[in-house]
Amino acid sequence: MKIESFRRVPGQEYADWWHQRYGTPPDLFAALAFFQRGRATVWVAAASVQLQGLPVVDGVGIPFARIGGRVWKPTSSAAIQFGAAATRNLVEVTLHEAELLVGRSPVLLDRHDPRRQLPICGYVLARLHGVPIGCVLWRGTHIESCVPKARAVAELDRAPSLDRSRR
Repeated sequence: MKIESFRRVPGQEYADWWHQRYGTPPDLFAALAFFQRGRATVWVAAASVQLQGLPVVDGVGIPFARIGGRVWKPTSSAAIQFGAAATRNLVEVTLHEAELLVGRSPVLLDRHDPRRQLPICGYVLARLHGVPIGCVLWRGTHIESCVPKARAVAELDRAPSLDRSRR
C-alpha cells in the first residue's frame, strides 16, 4: 500500500470559511499554509514549512478541518488553537458542561436557557470562561460532544479550588 504524501494547497477558501462562519479576523491565517493528504482533512502549519526532500510524514502542523463530508467540520485542535478569536457561532459552557463534553457526553439545555437562541445549528465552538475547549455539534436543544475518542477523559484533573460544587 502506497502512503500518500502531503501537498500544499491554496488556503484562501478555508480561511474565508473560518472567517465567515466564526467571525475571526480576515488575516488570522495570513502567516500559515494549508496542506492536504487525501481528500478528507486539511491541515494548517507555519508558512515556512517545506516538505520537499522529507520522508513521508504522518502530519503537518495541526489538523484544521474535515472536508470529506457534506458539511465541513472544524477539528477540535483548530477550535482550541483559533477559537479564542471567534466572535460568532460559539457557545459558552459551564465547568460541569465542559466536563460532560470532554467526557463525550451530550449537554441538554433547559428550554429557558438563552443559549438555545443560537441562530444556527451545526458545528459551533465551545468555550469555558472564554477559553476554547473544542468543537461541538449544536442541535437546537442540546450540544453533542465532538471530542475525539482518543482525547476524551472520564474526569478532569483540576485543583479542588476550581470545583465550586464542593465548597
